[in-house]
Amino acid sequence: MKKISLLLALVAAFVWNADAQKLEMQPSTKLYGYKNNDGAWQIAPQFAYAFEFQGHFKRFAVVKVDRFWGCIDNRGQLIVRNIFHTSQEAEAAGKEWEKGDEPGKWLFPAQNPADGKWGFVDYYGNWKFEPVYEGATLFQGDEPMSFASVKTDGRWGCIDRKGVMVIEPTFMAKEHSELAGKQWVNSRHYDTWRYPTKDKETGKWGYVNYLGRWVIAAEYEAYDYFGEDHNYIYAQVKKDGRWGSIDRNGNNVSRCIFYTREDADYALSQKEHGRNINDWRLPVTDIASGKYGWVDYEGEWAISPIYEGATHFINDTGLFATCKLDGRWASIDNNGELLSLNVFTLSSEAYQAGYEWDNDQELGHWLYPIKNPETGYWGYVNFKGRWVIEPTFEDAKLFIKTWNNRAAPAKMDGRWGCIDHTGQFVVKNIYTTSAEAYEAGRRWSEKNKF
Repeated sequence: MKKISLLLALVAAFVWNADAQKLEMQPSTKLYGYKNNDGAWQIAPQFAYAFEFQGHFKRFAVVKVDRFWGCIDNRGQLIVRNIFHTSQEAEAAGKEWEKGDEPGKWLFPAQNPADGKWGFVDYYGNWKFEPVYEGATLFQGDEPMSFASVKTDGRWGCIDRKGVMVIEPTFMAKEHSELAGKQWVNSRHYDTWRYPTKDKETGKWGYVNYLGRWVIAAEYEAYDYFGEDHNYIYAQVKKDGRWGSIDRNGNNVSRCIFYTREDADYALSQKEHGRNINDWRLPVTDIASGKYGWVDYEGEWAISPIYEGATHFINDTGLFATCKLDGRWASIDNNGELLSLNVFTLSSEAYQAGYEWDNDQELGHWLYPIKNPETGYWGYVNFKGRWVIEPTFEDAKLFIKTWNNRAAPAKMDGRWGCIDHTGQFVVKNIYTTSAEAYEAGRRWSEKNKF
């Protein structure tokens, strides 16, 4: 009975003693300490910052000394050395001390004040792994698969609880190495997990697996991420200024020929959706020559790059587009055959010619004003680019678009009039401007029928 009474008395005294520790700041020094119930300093004000005591029978408080954080017991003795950068880290060490766990069972990243290098300490602040790293994070996971990210030579990797580098330091940021560490903990997706990183010597980008080992050579100028869905096996990469797509083994799915990442992704989507490769064309320039051609969704030339300009096939799946050759425009089919001669000044004119072909319109129903580059005179061609009205005019405009009473402003002898589809003036060339002739031609066309 006496022993029990003595024990209760000791507990009561301990609780009273702990409760007597009240956190306060000394106004003159602005340092923190702890007072007892009588208002006297029980632990002298000596801390740059401090928190209230916590814990049960083994109570501790987190304090800041000389810019770093540690923990004291209720006598004011440092039980966790002031080596931590944050109060949260010091608190975590204090909780391990309170539980009485084996020192070294849990490790904490700490920075050596002497040289700024990082290592790992137990909750007493004793070095478990020497401070040789440029950065370090808390351990994550449970034994035996527990890791912490560390930085060496400017790159991040991971060590296990024995200090062994289990993930090579190849990652650009600690967040990346932590992603890899989580894969390592779960031992998942070894064959499919890929993360982009940059080669330190060449500055080029490649991909590593979660052990930090290169699996796709660093030969790219820019990159995209592989999908979080590990069934999705493609990513876009940039090489020699152009974009293409690769799979998780680094094999080309489409050549790096596309102007933008979005174009490469768009091309890949055609392959993924099972489109016939011959149904899709995209205009690009040849890197070596600068000439235009069209590629299929694998980035291979479907129409050779020999043109000075090129436009899209409608929705990239249409049957015609326009191309520029020797300074003039023509329409072209999706097999690379010219539908018209390259006689058009504008791409829009060549497009209209292609539209007529695509809609099986009567050859010659619509005529296009074209300037003969040899003589400088104007005439009219059909959608195949062949002369229907010989180039004898000083200038010419498009026909007024009516079905059966067509007229077009044309200039001869310095004056404007209007011609019909045979090239004969139906409105005399007496006008100063093409606009005046156009209005006269419109009035004529309203009264006359072919």
